[in-house]
Amino acid sequence: MIRFHFRLRPLAEVEPWGDRRLHWFALTDGWYWIEVDGHKLFHHPSNAGAGQPTPVDYYVVRLWEDLQEVLPSLLEPVPADLVDRMTSDQDAWCGAGAEDAEAALDWYSSHFMYTSYLVASPRIVWWRSVTDRDTVTVDWRHTAEHELDCTAPRHGRASVSTELLLRAVEKFDRELIDAMDRRITEIEARGLDPDIRLDLEQLRHEHQQRSGSLAATLRRVPATDWTAVREGVARICSARTQKPPSVATDLGHQLQCRSRSSA
Repeated sequence: MIRFHFRLRPLAEVEPWGDRRLHWFALTDGWYWIEVDGHKLFHHPSNAGAGQPTPVDYYVVRLWEDLQEVLPSLLEPVPADLVDRMTSDQDAWCGAGAEDAEAALDWYSSHFMYTSYLVASPRIVWWRSVTDRDTVTVDWRHTAEHELDCTAPRHGRASVSTELLLRAVEKFDRELIDAMDRRITEIEARGLDPDIRLDLEQLRHEHQQRSGSLAATLRRVPATDWTAVREGVARICSARTQKPPSVATDLGHQLQCRSRSSA
């Protein structure tokens, strides 16, 4: 089982940005988390500062956008000979030189969900395998920086059928778009405080565009050069050097940033 949960903050409690401006992104202020096989990602467990389990408190659109960014790579099946490379020998990936393994590094990093905007940012990587069954696997690792956990447990892995994942993604998309449509309708009917700047026409236009973004994302197919990827992986593995633990723990951030820069 997998589900993407969220709640929007009550409209009266949504804070405008610095210039007293609101827009679609800001109006998604709320809470979100992922539930997969009984585990929770983007969720602070009971050992967090407040003492009670709480989901991530941020703009829900962040999860929605980052999920769509990783989705095309996530849905491209990983060849059987490369599946083990998704989470094994992380020090080798971390120390790889981009100049002779560019295709492999771009391919690998594209499976990471961007989380660096969070104070407690877990490393989350997704991939699809069709070797035995058509499944998507999510692997997460969290170092509990700033004494704040963001996954329960800190390290784990779960697999679900690709069909179930797609249903969950489509449900999340539909629920968020519907919730935002209701929010915009409420603003149109009741208005906001006069000192808050909001372009209603632009808000509706952006909402219409975002309503079709998942369909556009699902039409994107990566043009992966598997020969180049395999050659790069071979170079990375053959040149593997042992890295200090401090280097290895920063792997997720490095690969997330690489994925963002090459997107």
